This record gives sequence, C-alpha cells and structure tokens, in this order.
Amino acid sequence: MRVLLIYPNLDCPIGVNHGLSMISGVLKAAGHETRLIHVNDKLFDVPTPEQLVERVRAYAPGVIGFSVMTQQYAWAVEAAAALREACPEIPTVVGGVHCTMVPDEVTAEGHFDVVAVGEGELAFRELIERLERGQEVLTTPNMRFPARSRFNRNLTPISNPVASFPDLDDIAPNDYELFDMERIVASKNGWFGVLTSRGCPYKCTYCFNKEIVDRYVEDGAAKGAKDYLRHYPVPRIMEELRGLVTRYPDINTILLDDDLFTLNRTFVRDFCEAYKASGIGRPFVLNAHVQVFDDEMAFMLADAGCRIVKYGLESGSPRLRKEVLWRYMKNDTMKTAFWAAQNYGIHTSAFVMFGLPTETREEIMETLQLCAEIGMGRFRWALFFPFPGTAGYTISEELGLIDHERAAEMGNYFDGSCLRFSPEFDLFIRKLGRVCHWWVNALSEWGCAPYYKALVEEVESWDEETFDREKGKLRARDRALSEELLAKGIRHYSIRYTHVMAVDSEFVLAERERMRSQPEYVPAGYTLDD
Repeated sequence: MRVLLIYPNLDCPIGVNHGLSMISGVLKAAGHETRLIHVNDKLFDVPTPEQLVERVRAYAPGVIGFSVMTQQYAWAVEAAAALREACPEIPTVVGGVHCTMVPDEVTAEGHFDVVAVGEGELAFRELIERLERGQEVLTTPNMRFPARSRFNRNLTPISNPVASFPDLDDIAPNDYELFDMERIVASKNGWFGVLTSRGCPYKCTYCFNKEIVDRYVEDGAAKGAKDYLRHYPVPRIMEELRGLVTRYPDINTILLDDDLFTLNRTFVRDFCEAYKASGIGRPFVLNAHVQVFDDEMAFMLADAGCRIVKYGLESGSPRLRKEVLWRYMKNDTMKTAFWAAQNYGIHTSAFVMFGLPTETREEIMETLQLCAEIGMGRFRWALFFPFPGTAGYTISEELGLIDHERAAEMGNYFDGSCLRFSPEFDLFIRKLGRVCHWWVNALSEWGCAPYYKALVEEVESWDEETFDREKGKLRARDRALSEELLAKGIRHYSIRYTHVMAVDSEFVLAERERMRSQPEYVPAGYTLDD
C-alpha cells in the first residue's frame, strides 16, 4: 500500500522526525511504499490547502498519516479537514507526542479517522495491512477510533490498549531517505541527529516520558520505566552511522539525540570502543544527566571523539527544581558534571528555562548566576510551555496560570509565555528570551562584564513600547559587539547558530580555525561568520 506521511514542523528547529523515519523503515521492510510531505517554513514553501490536495491526489495513497506535536496540531486539523472534503475515500491517521499525551481529547474531537498512541510503528504497520487485506481494524493495538467515524459507527469511541514496547534488537532500519537529507544536512551546517536508544527514567514535569510509561503500565504492556529504556545494538548503530556519512559526506558532526545517552555505563563503554574502531571519523554530541556523569565517563567519551555534552540545567533555583520541575539535584552536582567534561576537553552545553510556574525574578537571577559560575561552553534557553498531558501542565492549570487562547496561538516556546504573569515579569522574560546571555556576561568574572552591565541596564530600563521597537535590533547589536570583543581577545557569550543559543567566544574562535584547516567539513554556503 502507498502511505503518505505528513509532518508539520512550522516555526521549529530543522531536522528529521525520528518517529516517521522509524515508521517508514518498518513499512518499507514489509513491502509498502511511503512518501513524505515535510511542512517546514525554513526548508520549503508551505503548501496551501489546495496545493496539499493536489499533491495527495497525485500520489494517490491508501492512507494518510500525520505526526504532530501540540503546537502543530491546529495546522494538522485544518489540513485533515481539507483532505477529508477533497479526498473522502482516503483514511487519515494522526499520531505523535500530542496524541499520546491527550488521546481522549484528540479522539473526542473526531478530526481524524484513527488516533495512534505510543510507539506505534508496528501497530501502524498492522493497521495498514489489515486495511490492505480488508480485515477488521477496530481491534488494532495502540489505535483509537472516534465515535461515528469511518471505521466506527458506534456512538462511543473505541480505545485499544497499547502493545508492548518494540524490541529494538530486530526492528527494521530507519528510513532517512524519506526526508530531503541533503537540504536538511546543509541547513544544519553538517550536523545530523540519530537515536541510539529510547526512553528516560526521570520524571521532569515539562517532559512526556513519565506519562508514556504510565500509559503502558496502565494498559498492562509494561511493568515500569525499566521496560521503556532500550538500546539499539551497538553493531547496528555503527552500521547506520557508517551508511549515513557515506551517503551524505557533508555530515560533519553526529548528534546522539537520545534523551539520556550516559545512563548505562556499559553501553557507553561499548559504544565508545566501537566508535573508535568504526572509521566514521566524525565528532559526536550527546545528552547527559548531571547525576550520571563523572571523570570516568568524561574520559571514555573524550577518547572516542565526543565534542559536546549537553545537560539539562533548566533552573538554578533549588525550590523550583524540587517543587515545580521534579529535578532533584544540587547546584554543586551540576557544577561537578560540567567541569568533569571540560577538564577532558569536551565542550559543554546547558538547557535553561525561564517563565516557570511560580518563578520569581530572584529565582531567574539564581539561574543566570549559576550559568555565570559554571562557565559552560554554550547554553540554549526556552520559555516554559505547559504541554497538555504533562505534570507541568497540571501544575500550571491548577494554579490558574494558563492563558489558553494565547497558548493556542503560540507556534514555539521562545518568543513569549502563555502563563499569566504580571506585566512587569512578562516583559522581563520576553527580554530574556532575546538576550538572556547579556545578563550572564554581566554576572561573569570575565573581562566582558562591564560592557554587558551597561547593556543590561539599558534593556532593563525599557518599557514595553520601547522593547517592542528595539527588540528586532538586538541580534545585530549582539553580533557587532561580539566581533569587537573577539578582536580584542575578551571572552564572552554571543548568539550563534540559532537565535536562542549563546556560545563561548573561545569555541567560536576554535571553530573558525577548524574551518580554515579542514575546509572539507564545511558545508556549502557556510561562512566563518555563521
């Protein structure tokens, strides 16, 4: 059967959808045909409803599958409505994180013929094959069927329990060719992400891992988080990576997108030994947790070619970490983990979050001060967004903080908050969303501090009207000052690569030197100023 997959990815970072690459790989291994419509405004012209219908009719699929996150769901609903009117004979299936987190809501709305829940590649294949053979589909695991829909004529929806988590030892290879790989690799300056595992044992309130485990336990498909944590076999990982760098030689850095790569020390050791012997010859980047990172881990990773380790710092406030985020670590633990990596020459990165429920200005300053004290290689920031179905959503909702109308209009979690704060606090976090690293520079012991203290005072003095007038100029001002400080040899953070990432000037200088000495790894169109 022909299966058309649609991935709305508007106003979001560029990349492949790992779930769809897995689904396509499983379907192709079973003899089915797949095609993708990747809706990303940074890569392609966004299709109008009429253009979308035209592309669907040209391909003539037997099924259309959407993969959506919360902020993309509204677009998918509108697209599905257009397709249902123009192509009523083609069933639509919707899956992705949003559907797994609020399946009852999505099913009750009835915009799609089928709602897929959980890790659905094997269940989706079963659905496709039942449809192809003309068999009953209403008992397909992981699938939900709205009332009065194409397949379910009953007055009540049908909800099937999820099946066990897929066994990664023998699942079909991912299908990266589903995507426009050359365009994606070029747009990410040669960086490309893969998964070597699935699952995470932690219960951070802004994430969905806890709720996924709860769903599988409730349905009797898993006993706990241990069943959720699985690794692909190391030989398979090496084969996949070798194939990728062979087919796409512009890949110059491997991103290991696992939620938590360093949890299993034995796996890390096996991976590092295999990677050194693989001949892949690309540095790699990974996600780690400060509570499972030490000197031994740093040595293994550095020896194998790890270039960057990314940690979730999120907040420097012990109260917020405990009461709101459910992240039970200490500031000293975070410092130790960052410094262990840095002592072995690994560049470090932190994820930082502002605009948390009940957060105060003083607690934000704790976060900025901790960043200044750690001196990580880079940090990326976001404004808290209460994804439906998460504990963070429940906390925010119970406090009456969510502006639902504003949340529905938000396409990302960088430019503003959907929580109800005072006008003064809301303006403060909007300023941080633009240039929070200016505060970190001002709090640091680096020679740049006087320059940025003056800038912080200026931005702090702006009222909302002034900020809205000046905010579009901030990135250019940041780059101009950064180039001046680079020329003077004064260490600082500046915005690089994306508008919500601040990078240590020492890395910027080293990267420019690496590009001069290794031009073969510089993607086409990429310059030393990027």
